[in-house]
Parts: sequence; structure tokens; C-alpha cells
Amino acid sequence: MKNLCLPALLFSALLAGAGLAEAESAPPAVEILNWGLTHAKDIGTETSPDTPTGYNRLVDGPVDVTRTETISACLGTSFGVMYAAFNIPDFQSVPILVVVQHPAIRPPDGRIMEKSSWPDSAIRRQRYAGWVFEKSYELVSGVWRFSLRDTNGRELATKTFNVTAGTCPIS
Repeated sequence: MKNLCLPALLFSALLAGAGLAEAESAPPAVEILNWGLTHAKDIGTETSPDTPTGYNRLVDGPVDVTRTETISACLGTSFGVMYAAFNIPDFQSVPILVVVQHPAIRPPDGRIMEKSSWPDSAIRRQRYAGWVFEKSYELVSGVWRFSLRDTNGRELATKTFNVTAGTCPIS
């Protein structure tokens, strides 16, 4: 009986080891952890030609989030998603593309934009991708969809918001 138990234990150990190796080799995953109205400390801007304003705001954490999927489009309002990467080693990053599909925005340069995008990266700590309504031409009602994609364009995570313009309090 002892000889039969030893092979069974060895077989179980081999299966467990194979499971660990499989888990360690799992592809990186990017998940949206939180979303909604946001507030973050601006620390500068960077050029981003595939956005209506031509730049992105850089922020420093932590980012305060009030979870909601309903957004009032008012100048100064910001909203977005918090996300992180999983199945990656510490200090590694996964290059991603943030794509925001939105109703038609007509910047003064004559473009009609229904999509804005910029490169970013996902790490094991939470990161933020968001939108700040800075210009009146950005205040458009409809469905806004944040999509996090890999470098091949494959969607990794997505979050949809219902945005309504013209419902701002008078200040």
C-alpha cells in the first residue's frame, strides 16, 4: 500500500507543479477596477494629436473616484476609469492604447472626431485614464466608451458612460 501512495503523491505534485507553471505563464490581463467622476492633481500636459485639444493632461495620484456611469458634461468635469495589470511581474508594464469613442466633437481646426486615443501602460498598481471637459466644443451628449486595448488593437477592458450636456449648475 505504501508503494501505491508514493506514485499517487508524485503524480499529484507533478499536476500541482504544472498548474503553477501554467498560472505563471498566463498572459497579462488588464482590468478596470473603478470608474466614474474623478478628481486628480494635474502635473502637466503632453502632446496627443489624436485628441480634440491636441494634448493630454498628466495627473498625479491618488485619483478620487465617485462611482457613476451618468456624467453631466460641464466645463471642468472629469471622468474616467482606474485600471491595473495582472499576471505580470513587479516593475513590469504592459503597453496599451486608451481609446475613447464619443459622439462627434468638432474642434475649431475643422476635424470631426468620434474617437480619441493615446498610448499608455498598465502596471500592477492602479492607473487612471480619463477625460476633462475643457472646451465648450467637447460638451456633447451621448454614449462615451473607454476601451483599453493591447498593441494589436485587441480590447482588454471597456467601460461605457452616459453623458448629458446642458445640465450644469449656474456658477
